[in-house]
Amino acid sequence: PLQKQLAKLSKFLGILTIAIVAVLLVVQLAGLIFIHKPVDGQGWIDGLIENFMFAISLGVAAIPEGLPAVVTIVLALGMQKMVRANTIVRKLPSVETLGAVSVVCSDKTGTLTQNKMTVVRAYIDGKMVDQDNLLNDNCKFLSMGLSLCSNASVDNGVYGDPTEIALVEYANKMNQHKGDLESVAPRIDEYPFDSVRKMMSTQHMYQGKKLIFTKGAIDSILKVADRIEIGGKVRKITEEDKKNIMAASDAMAVDALRVLGLAYNYNDQLKEENLVFVGLVGMIDPPRPEAKNAVSIFKKAGITTIMITGDHKTTALAIARELGITDENGEALSGDEIDALSPEELQEKVKTVHVFARVSPENKVQIVTAIRNNGHIAAMTGDGVNDAPSLKASDIGIAMGITGTDVAKSSADVVLTDADFASIEKAVE
Repeated sequence: PLQKQLAKLSKFLGILTIAIVAVLLVVQLAGLIFIHKPVDGQGWIDGLIENFMFAISLGVAAIPEGLPAVVTIVLALGMQKMVRANTIVRKLPSVETLGAVSVVCSDKTGTLTQNKMTVVRAYIDGKMVDQDNLLNDNCKFLSMGLSLCSNASVDNGVYGDPTEIALVEYANKMNQHKGDLESVAPRIDEYPFDSVRKMMSTQHMYQGKKLIFTKGAIDSILKVADRIEIGGKVRKITEEDKKNIMAASDAMAVDALRVLGLAYNYNDQLKEENLVFVGLVGMIDPPRPEAKNAVSIFKKAGITTIMITGDHKTTALAIARELGITDENGEALSGDEIDALSPEELQEKVKTVHVFARVSPENKVQIVTAIRNNGHIAAMTGDGVNDAPSLKASDIGIAMGITGTDVAKSSADVVLTDADFASIEKAVE
């Protein structure tokens, strides 16, 4: 916005200066002709040159050459202040852009929440398992699969995705340490997670057979599972089973739990099809206490906060209500619902809907574009490689310093060193 305003101001000043110079030159020439009336040719030439030089010098004086320097100095001072609010500015004009923001689109996990996942509930054998019974032997295969189908480690220092760390720690509590599991079932192939499939698969050599574990969003898992394991026996999955699984998932999501499903299959080729459904786990990621206050301050300042997440709609709504992003009557839109809308319909929806769940990278770009088309100045947060397009599409992209990838940081205008939503509020202030 600052660059656009300066461009407008420069154009206006340029036209105004040329007009004034032209009028002045005409007046001076009129004075030369009617008042001074030089008697010879040299006098006319000298008069013309003098009046022309005077008009040009006035034009040069009228152009504010110092404006770029003054703007740069003021922005640099603002940049220094923002560092104290844990905000590193990569592009100087973004200092002013952040202050002019009217909509902040924020990721949920790690920004609005603490990013400290813990498994607190499970669903297996058609039954819900509460926190007190999570270490039951019935859950051993579930915890083993979730731990093996992850890239996190907690044995020699904690590293990896917080969700996967929670799964590995859950298996550790069952005395199924990642290192021991990998020696029994070494990984031979992997199909990495991506935000379109919303699943991850790994293939292991286990007891002389090639075993595939697939973990991911429950709706994605159910699309590729045609069997279910109940009480150690595998049978064809029914519509009733799917209803019960979705009901269990919704029950967890209502309590603001992040839900992941696990399925497996024995196959020589790594394929995400004809899988056997095992169960679900629900993990809690509590909201940041300071985020609620930041959302409230934004609201008073006339700035709308929008949550965009890959989590289930119900989970996203529960967290959004707790933080004050939406009220009890607020609704959420999923990625599939966004895909079904025209750009004009989405433009209308973003005026009232403040929670978007199960979104793809393309959906994020669509949301930001719709907000900007409504005349708002939009900020977008992100940390992954697939967040880069939406960071670029927004007026100001905000990358996370701790968990953010280099691609996200290089695409962003601003980097938060602490990945805390409250820091955005301080930086705007």
